[in-house]
Amino acid sequence: MTAQTHKKQRPMRLPTLLGGAALSAALFPSGCTRDINFELPEYESKMVLEFYLEDGKPLSCLLQESIPFTDTTQFRLIEDALIVVSYGEEKDTLVNTFFFDQKFNKIYNYFNPKIMELQPGINYEVYVRDNQGREMTGSTRLNNLVPIDSLVYNYNDDLQAAAGLIFRDNESTVNHYRIVAYKDEPIVVEEDVWDITFSDILFNGDQFSFYTGYAFNPGDSVTGRLYHLTPEHNSFTESVNNAQSSNGNPFGQPANIISNLNGGMGIFTTLIYDEKKILIQ
Repeated sequence: MTAQTHKKQRPMRLPTLLGGAALSAALFPSGCTRDINFELPEYESKMVLEFYLEDGKPLSCLLQESIPFTDTTQFRLIEDALIVVSYGEEKDTLVNTFFFDQKFNKIYNYFNPKIMELQPGINYEVYVRDNQGREMTGSTRLNNLVPIDSLVYNYNDDLQAAAGLIFRDNESTVNHYRIVAYKDEPIVVEEDVWDITFSDILFNGDQFSFYTGYAFNPGDSVTGRLYHLTPEHNSFTESVNNAQSSNGNPFGQPANIISNLNGGMGIFTTLIYDEKKILIQ
């Protein structure tokens, strides 16, 4: 089965997690206006955690606080919290300090330089306590690696290339995938990343291929990644995408963020992916 798109897929991005009542706009006849007052319920902010455990990478996460719908603040970071990751007999504490991933332009506010060596069959747990005494917990396990069969490319009549990533699905399990393709440069611009998340419902057990649009030129080095997402990561991603789609749309269905954390919201999960590179010639 083959999927091809000629429109860039926007990368998954965690939106500001909002609470409170949504305000909707009504259309009035020309020259007729009326003030409407809304009584919004009192909103209780929650801790929001984005924490991805990646093999061969240091520990880093973003801890912030959810805000009411009417709050104009974009970010409300939580400082001086205790964040501990436990697995087996190990316990690693993250320090409240900024860590900047320059290549992908990501910022985190808690960090531990220890390089993780993720292992299958181990339960990874996180514990968070902020300076208000609020607590949050979560757990996750490592998914199995799904290999990329090949990363290929083809040209159109204008000598622009589309990259194609091909792999085979395991029919014995329900699988969730994320494919990312981008021109490999010192700094990867988010708007230039091809990014799609999907499940294997339509191609269970079959070979699947995904092609980008014709966005690359001769001499470009292209990186393709195939992520095998945990079920909770996939549910979180879908709920975030739904929230992004419905936010500001009066006809959109309200969407709740699906979280695997107790005492707060967000995601705590492992990341595993296969990666290949190809030079467009």
